[in-house]
Amino acid sequence: MDTIDTATTATHLDFLVQPSATEAGDTITPAVQVEISDSNNNRVTDATTSITLVISRNTSSTLSGTTTVAAVDGVATFSDLSIDTVSIGYLLDASGEGLTDATSANFEIDEPVVATHLAFLVQPSATVAGGTISPAVQVEILDANNNRVTDATTSITLVISRNTSSTLSGTTTVAAVDGVATFSDLSIDTVSIGYLLDASGEGLTDATSANFEIIT
Repeated sequence: MDTIDTATTATHLDFLVQPSATEAGDTITPAVQVEISDSNNNRVTDATTSITLVISRNTSSTLSGTTTVAAVDGVATFSDLSIDTVSIGYLLDASGEGLTDATSANFEIDEPVVATHLAFLVQPSATVAGGTISPAVQVEILDANNNRVTDATTSITLVISRNTSSTLSGTTTVAAVDGVATFSDLSIDTVSIGYLLDASGEGLTDATSANFEIIT
């Protein structure tokens, strides 16, 4: 909406930034914003009224965060809202003293993404004994639908699961970044065929690599 510089009479509220689909318990992003408007739908830039948000459909759910915010330059910004229950058709109602309420557009709260298992993104490849395995082995953290869980930071550990008398050297436990653990300095000391690596992480189903060999 257009802003104005002269004092006007605030009459009603409008959603400037609507609530968007979000996972249950996560912060609604971008932040919901409600503006204070006059009868011509211009923002009242000197308005500082406190605005309150409540759930007006699916009211058995809980709206958490700072639900009452004082407007700044005619806009109230709700930066830490979340809802606990998965459902469709949510509506939020915005109210402020002396102002006509506003109701948001429909939005939904989705099932949170849960990490369930590991998979090798970059497999170990044939390498000279004692040499660094290149390209770097990578293991990704996936959900039940085999989508990468991009906010996962679980520490992943690699061990040799066939030819276990050999030694896997380098950094064998790595914290995932954006759901991927990268092992950039691995090496194995003994020439053999049929090596396998096993990847594990707390609460996740292990993954086993493809066969590879260490050569002379």
